[in-house]
Amino acid sequence: MKLKKLMALTMAGVMTFSLAACGGGSSSTTTTGSGDSSEEASDDGEAASGDVEKSVAYIVGNLGDKSFNDSGETGMAQLREMGWDCKTIEAGDETKADKWEDTMLDAIDEGYHFIVASSTYRDIIMKLAEEYPENQFVVFDDSMDESEIPDNVAFIFYAQNEGSYMVGQLAAGMTESGVVAVNVGMDNPVISDFVTGFINGVQDYDPNVKVVKASVGSWTEPAKMKELCLTQARDQNADVFYQVAGGSGTGLFEACVETGNWAIGVDSDQYAYYKDSENPELADVILTSMLKNVGDSLVAFFEQVEAGDDVWGKVNHLGLKDNAVGYVDNEFFQENVPQEVRDKMAESKEKIASGELEVQSYYDFADESEYQALLDSVAP
Repeated sequence: MKLKKLMALTMAGVMTFSLAACGGGSSSTTTTGSGDSSEEASDDGEAASGDVEKSVAYIVGNLGDKSFNDSGETGMAQLREMGWDCKTIEAGDETKADKWEDTMLDAIDEGYHFIVASSTYRDIIMKLAEEYPENQFVVFDDSMDESEIPDNVAFIFYAQNEGSYMVGQLAAGMTESGVVAVNVGMDNPVISDFVTGFINGVQDYDPNVKVVKASVGSWTEPAKMKELCLTQARDQNADVFYQVAGGSGTGLFEACVETGNWAIGVDSDQYAYYKDSENPELADVILTSMLKNVGDSLVAFFEQVEAGDDVWGKVNHLGLKDNAVGYVDNEFFQENVPQEVRDKMAESKEKIASGELEVQSYYDFADESEYQALLDSVAP
């Protein structure tokens, strides 16, 4: 057993947040974590490029979600083309959480200098950052008090509330029943920030529109999501659905196909993904997707690292003005969304980017009870 792995085996404990993913390097391989990464390492057990300062191990749950994870994958592909040695390790969903730390330790043992992962893995990263000060760690899609961030850790935080505000306006403008839904994979502060922005967008567009919100409890259960949406359509008359649910989100699109309702995707252009997939009919219900440009942000981050910019020991905030979030404005969107709704969304985009409009965030609440009061205030 490797020394680094042996040192860490007695220290478990994971805070499960939203799963994320990224791509592998041109001279590395994409691997699947199973607890014994010795079978998954690159051929010589070291970062293939030999340049430790330009080697990235990107720890992901599972690729293929056509959403958040795959968006990050595009960033790794771009970095690879730029000469970085990037390795992707698929660590599995929350049922494999007890193996996640081993996965990171193997990457460090193989010589990868930068360890990159989403908020899912924050607790593990913060512990390993203390144990391995010679490595540098990136936690994206998360935030924390900067006084608690070590000098070898950087956070990337996205203003998902800003992008969600605009698709909330879309939902309010497109509903015929006066009830819209936002369904999530699991509840955590980042996801609650999506929900907060969405509700505020709905209410600012039309305060009479109600919002139902529910959690599937998993990022990988589309069947459960489909059943949930069908129930909301039948029992609560919801007719526009926004998914923030990773791989579970496919079930929302399937439900909308069945009921004839509109859907809103998340993180990536899900219309484009499904239009070219084996299930192109799913694309025909996706009016737009709220974009979280994970891949672009990771490329930009490592360009800053290469330039020697001050990114460590802090939270790097990225929002609409940085093109880190937004929404898809494609031909399908333009054909199916009335001009007045599109104009309102475009107006908000300009105002948010300029700072004229400040969108409420989950992180603005004093405590969880204030967030719950918001949910209660818009419930049918």
